[in-house]
Amino acid sequence: MTLFERLGGAEGVRRVVDELTTRLEADPGLAPLFAGVDGDGLRRHRERYLAAVLGGPEQYTGRGLREAHRPLGIDDAQFDRFLGLVLESARAVGTAPGAADELAAFLRGLRPVIVDPPRR
Repeated sequence: MTLFERLGGAEGVRRVVDELTTRLEADPGLAPLFAGVDGDGLRRHRERYLAAVLGGPEQYTGRGLREAHRPLGIDDAQFDRFLGLVLESARAVGTAPGAADELAAFLRGLRPVIVDPPRR
C-alpha cells in the first residue's frame, strides 16, 4: 500500500493540504513566503504534487522543487517549522499516526532541495 493510500487517497491528501494551507497562512514566520501568491492555486499545486510523489495516480507538471523554492531563501528553521505544521495538519485531520510520521519523514528528505544553503 502506498503512502498516498495510507493517507486516505485523494480525499485524505486534500484534507491534509487544506489544513496545512490554513496553518501556513496563519503562521507569522512562514506566511510572508506566500505573500502575493494565488493561495488557491498554490493549494491545488501542493495537493497535486503530494498526490503524485506519494504514489497516487496524479501527474505533476509544475516546476522542480529547487527551482520553485531557491528564490525564497528558505532556511533550516523555516523548513523545520513547515515540517511541524505538516505533522500537526495530518494529525488534526485524523491521519493515522504512522502515515502522518511517514509523510513528515518523506518531506524531511527534501530539505537539500528546498533549503537555501548559507552563503560563505
